[in-house]
Amino acid sequence: MKDDIFLRHVARLKSSLSAHGHNTICDFITEHTYIRGARFDFHGHEYQRKILEDQSQNIVILKSAQIGISEMSARLALAKAVLINGFSTIYTLPAASAAQNFMKTRIDPVVNSSPYLSELVSKDVDNSSVKRFGESYVYLKGAQVDRQAISVPADMIVMDEVDNSNQDVLTLFESRLIHSKYALTVKLSTPTIPGYGIDLAYKQSRRSLNMCKCNHCNEWFYPDYFEHVRIPGFTDELDKITKRHFADAGFKWTEAYVACPKCGLAADLTPAHREWVVENPDENFPAAGYRVSPFDCPTIIKTSALVKSSTEYERKQDFYNQRLGIPMEDKETSLSKDELDSCIISEYPGGGFSYVFGLDMGMTCWMTIAAVLPDNTLIIVKVVAIPLFQVVEEVPKLVRQYKCRMGVADHQPYTETIYRLQQVLTNMFAGIYLNNARNIDLFKVRDQEKDSDKAQETVRQVSIARDKVFDLIMLMLRSGHILKVSDEHDDLWKDHLTDQKRLREFRDEELVFVWKKATGMDHMHHSLLYALIASRMLGVASGSQVSLPLVFTFKTGLPKPR
Repeated sequence: MKDDIFLRHVARLKSSLSAHGHNTICDFITEHTYIRGARFDFHGHEYQRKILEDQSQNIVILKSAQIGISEMSARLALAKAVLINGFSTIYTLPAASAAQNFMKTRIDPVVNSSPYLSELVSKDVDNSSVKRFGESYVYLKGAQVDRQAISVPADMIVMDEVDNSNQDVLTLFESRLIHSKYALTVKLSTPTIPGYGIDLAYKQSRRSLNMCKCNHCNEWFYPDYFEHVRIPGFTDELDKITKRHFADAGFKWTEAYVACPKCGLAADLTPAHREWVVENPDENFPAAGYRVSPFDCPTIIKTSALVKSSTEYERKQDFYNQRLGIPMEDKETSLSKDELDSCIISEYPGGGFSYVFGLDMGMTCWMTIAAVLPDNTLIIVKVVAIPLFQVVEEVPKLVRQYKCRMGVADHQPYTETIYRLQQVLTNMFAGIYLNNARNIDLFKVRDQEKDSDKAQETVRQVSIARDKVFDLIMLMLRSGHILKVSDEHDDLWKDHLTDQKRLREFRDEELVFVWKKATGMDHMHHSLLYALIASRMLGVASGSQVSLPLVFTFKTGLPKPR
């Protein structure tokens, strides 16, 4: 039934285009929108025509930066609003300020420069967050907080900069399509890490690549920076180019070209030699996916410019993500299993140390028990999985067995179970995560509520600066200050700790690093975090704050401008 409704939408769109004297959306855009005082055209961005003319219900675009996709998407949203009366689009960006700026710099200039659009736009509903054309609306929203996502229904959601957006809020935005006849989605972004955000969506689509046919030997290939770019006289790997190379007169980077993998000659990357090809035609994914690289704009982005920019980023990952549109993770992004292997020891040396525990709640609860050494090193002596229905019985047994002096368990969602445990374990605190916690270092113990009616709700709680503590865990693992005694959970433990990724996301209108789960198999990572907080709370409980000798900072700046 939903497919039939969508097909009627496609037919209605074609009818509306025909009534306006056009065959495609591209024709409408070139006729009625302008750029820099002239009618818009696709010169240099010819690849966009294929994407705009795709009538799939869901479209995914994995892209490099500065290749005109956001400009294209803005014009698509305006065209749909004009062509289909009563059609509402929500265009999202990571933060409200970014959305407002997009309206000012991308939407407003297109509308104001077009006699046709400026005549149709409502003067009563025309501001930094919404445009109205007849009964159609274009909303600009920040994908940062829940309230942005629940205000209006929509027929199409365009999600820009997916990987820097709050993924949970994006899901809420998609729920605004439930009552739509059309329920269209467009997701676009530069990638960050493999298997996350736009890369995950692209992998779950009918993946199209803009293939090149060599103008010398007719070999078909997909241009790849590291595989096909050649610099005359340079025989080393491109990944090894440094700024010193550009000071060498013999380094002929300005002559860089894309070589055909078969004949080795410089390939012509212009549209006459390009064709979109679906690389997984046998997979029945509902979304149409497009991978857009700088090689799709060869007259605008020179191969030599890519070579030059390869050394202009502080992080190699930013060059991969931004300039090449390739997902990549580095040491600032995640822990590796090789690093975790070095943290596993064969046996526990023993000694008169204090013990703490961390408890991650779920249908299966994971408990981490650790010894606290004088230099704040944690040695994980036991990791145990406990069914939820056995937690109230089994956790106190283990606490008594190891004589744990302090413990922290997550407050939600099994609050009642936590409070039952607290009646038995007076040294256990309920942990509450704080996102973007600016007012505390790692944690803050909450005062007990004096109101007896509310006491049970807030007794023995600790607020935790979640992302700061995960940063500290990364440091401590790499510096040998968190160790684990080998057991049957070693492989699963490594899986859980590598599932969390350190990514950029907007929080309170600021782009910051946050830790995100990839698959959800991260429970031992959280139980370790709670155990670490418990270890640092020992000093608080005894009246003297445990010292924090380990200092660690990450680079948190944006990629350097080109």
